[in-house]
Amino acid sequence: MTRKKRSRIGTAFKNIIAFLFLLLSLLVVVGFAAVFFMPDLLDNTPLGPVFDRGNSPTAVPPTKVVVAVLPSSTPTETPNPLLPTWTPIGAQPTLEMQATNTRRATATPTIVPTFPSRTPTPTSTPTPTDTATATPIGPTATPAPTKSAFPFTKSNTSPFYLQNYANNAGCNWLGIAGEVLDLSRNPVPKNSYVVHVWGSGIDERLLVGSAPTYSPSGWEQFVFDAPAVRDFNLQLETSSGTAVSQVYTVQTRASCNENLLRFDFVQNH
Repeated sequence: MTRKKRSRIGTAFKNIIAFLFLLLSLLVVVGFAAVFFMPDLLDNTPLGPVFDRGNSPTAVPPTKVVVAVLPSSTPTETPNPLLPTWTPIGAQPTLEMQATNTRRATATPTIVPTFPSRTPTPTSTPTPTDTATATPIGPTATPAPTKSAFPFTKSNTSPFYLQNYANNAGCNWLGIAGEVLDLSRNPVPKNSYVVHVWGSGIDERLLVGSAPTYSPSGWEQFVFDAPAVRDFNLQLETSSGTAVSQVYTVQTRASCNENLLRFDFVQNH
């Protein structure tokens, strides 16, 4: 027998054994299924004589086999008493749409501008008139001149400026001159007072009455040979050197028409 033929026989034998094993397995499965699904078949199975303790044969009825009832795969829903039961609500009545009255648009009020009232024209306030003062009858009293701390003061017109008339130098001369008057506006006695002149390089004391060209109590001080602007101080003193007037500051001018500065002293009290 060839090797090929023997291989075919072995294969056929194996197939037969496999078929028998499969058939046996199928029978076992069918038997279990029959017992499980049709337990009444066991009640009809005849049993042989069963001997009891008295060794007498007694026919014993077949014993029913209790078959456990397995629960079905479909679970049964058990209502939970704790959960509320949903009750369907009946159909709601259909609401009918009713037409409502629509308000008409109201007219918007027109804003009337408010203009400011006219400002009243201010009326002129009457100016109070001066109250009439009673004028005393008779001549008006002349107030007495204020007394100075010194007995002599300058006259009301001093200083004033003139063109040189006291000599023939004309414009080639610059000087200061004047006179001294008493309470009665008369020239004081000659040499009774001294006029002190100082400043701009000059320091001189001039006796009253030494320059009669200006007055019996006239005095004069030459300061420069041409008109010029210079500052000087003037003060009236007694012959012993006591001041009888305050110090006055004067200034000459650079003009040929004003090259004579006139300054007069007048007794005040």
